[in-house]
Amino acid sequence: MADFLHVDAHLLTTAGRASGAAPSQAIDKDALAAWIRALPSPEKDTLLLDAALGTAPQPGPALLARHRTASRRTAEPSTAPRRRSAAELLDAAYEVRTEHTRQQEQARAQARRAEQRARESHLDRLAENTRQAWQDIAHLIRQKQPGPYDTAVTLLKDLREVHDRAGTPEEFARRLDELREQHRGKPSLMRRLTDADLTAR
Repeated sequence: MADFLHVDAHLLTTAGRASGAAPSQAIDKDALAAWIRALPSPEKDTLLLDAALGTAPQPGPALLARHRTASRRTAEPSTAPRRRSAAELLDAAYEVRTEHTRQQEQARAQARRAEQRARESHLDRLAENTRQAWQDIAHLIRQKQPGPYDTAVTLLKDLREVHDRAGTPEEFARRLDELREQHRGKPSLMRRLTDADLTAR
């Protein structure tokens, strides 16, 4: 219903927080017994007679309902939650929305930091053995298949970043030129290299 009426979710959250707790359904036997004792004797006699003859519904549920209604009427007025105005609800909904947005931004920032740490760790491992990385690229290219080509291109982009971090971009450019020259007869690979901006310098 909320979706159908386009009710703001944060406003619903605010309204829910403002609502009082649902009345307890637990039965206070002592209070119920005292209430029944206070009922007029003729009324109790009629209830028992109807129950015995089966000429009326069982009195239990009706009595409980009447007892709960009477209990609510005698409750202290101060226990009822104060109704808030529409303006107060809208202001509170704005605060809920602002807090929700802040939490989302915080979660995204944490995810970005975790992703960046994982990326840095990957590049650190790659930098420890660039020779093996170039050999892996050569092996992938020799398979002459789209999947390995894509993996090789991804590894090349990582290697470019490793060489940039190490201050040796010329070394990467030289190796890339050699690779392109060696495999220039593979148009599918060449297209992937160009699309990834892995062009000769």
